[in-house]
Amino acid sequence: MKKFDLLVMVDNTGIAEFALPALQSLAERVVCHDDFPSDQEEILGRIREADAVLVSWNTRLTKEVLSQCHKLRYIGLCCTYFDEKACNVDIACCRERGITVTGVSHYGDYGVVEYVISELIQMVKGLGSISFYEEQRELRHMKLGIIGLGTVGTMVAEAAAFFGMEVAYHNRSPKADCPYPYLEKRELLQRSDVILVSIPRNQIVMEKEDFHQLGNHKIFINVGVGPSFDQKAFEEWIDEGNYSILDAGSIHKNCRQWYEGEERISLSGQVAGFTYNARQRLAEKAVKNIREYLA
Repeated sequence: MKKFDLLVMVDNTGIAEFALPALQSLAERVVCHDDFPSDQEEILGRIREADAVLVSWNTRLTKEVLSQCHKLRYIGLCCTYFDEKACNVDIACCRERGITVTGVSHYGDYGVVEYVISELIQMVKGLGSISFYEEQRELRHMKLGIIGLGTVGTMVAEAAAFFGMEVAYHNRSPKADCPYPYLEKRELLQRSDVILVSIPRNQIVMEKEDFHQLGNHKIFINVGVGPSFDQKAFEEWIDEGNYSILDAGSIHKNCRQWYEGEERISLSGQVAGFTYNARQRLAEKAVKNIREYLA
């Protein structure tokens, strides 16, 4: 099998402890960084001589950097590759330069679903510091609206239905053979007690009018990579007495201190789907992508 000359893990992808032995068999030299580069100059310094790079969703590989990496021929995303708009790598530049880009899917889904259901149960039953009702209640008969019925959205829907929640969804288009009713976004927001957004990054689907349609004494959950909501509109909606469940990867990071100070927001300090198990699956799939490329 062919090998890369220099494979660089440009940031902390979370897979080094699982993937390193395999990576060392696929490249003459492997360099793994366990932190995050602070700027484009540092990124370039790390990957300028590499012919292969592994990168998490946290680090952007821009055209300015890629155009100076003359040996680079492979980029392995240690995250999901939804589309060019949502990607943290300049795909158009890679296409022009003949650089192959691969992504990994369905590695963190289980952890996200567990987080959503566990946090929702705690909030509705008042088992933690936040109580949605004055008296503990069950999820049964609560109305859950899902915006983005992809893999995670579907898994959450199935789990919620098991607990007796009434599930409906809004998507770019209705799904065939789906057991849950499709509703237009406005109607979904108005009828739901809980709204879950699960969509690719770099998309804002909840703005001031959407939160107005959702109304008060509701729960908003975001589990995508990056925020799906307008921050100012969200703050105003929270101030009206509403509740939210978020994780470290689904917020406007420059507003973290504000989230942490809000008593009706449950915010995990971790990315919900990035569990030990997920990192193992991610490592296996990232290595498989490299093997297939080199074959």
